[in-house]
Amino acid sequence: MATPSTESHGDVFAQGLGAMIVHVQRETGLAHRTFVLRPWQVRFFRAASHRGVRVLAAVVLLSWGYLAVEAARVPLLTTRLARMEHEALRLDTLEQTLKALQARYEQVQAMLSAPAGGRAAAGLPNSGAPSASAPGRVPPQSQ
Repeated sequence: MATPSTESHGDVFAQGLGAMIVHVQRETGLAHRTFVLRPWQVRFFRAASHRGVRVLAAVVLLSWGYLAVEAARVPLLTTRLARMEHEALRLDTLEQTLKALQARYEQVQAMLSAPAGGRAAAGLPNSGAPSASAPGRVPPQSQ
């Protein structure tokens, strides 16, 4: 009876055994192919077959993928930021214009309306001012 040590052929990726010859042949056919792997290629495949190396490679690929996606977003975000800065500048300009127009409106309103105490004391009706019940509407004048 053979022992397990005599049945096995050893580690095929063992160091110091030189080049590895891989012969591939179909089960039903004459086509075949022979590959000669140099010692550095054998070491590479031995390392690649190790589970820790595969996990490390997956982590590296995932992190690089994440960084690539984030790097691809940079031009889009830069364009968006430039557009938002332009809109902020327009809003600032519109705000300044609105403040100036409100100041002018208050000035014109102050010029066109007499002081409330003077009109009431004289007994004059307040026909020039819009009514409080309907803002923006001028009350109908009596005939």
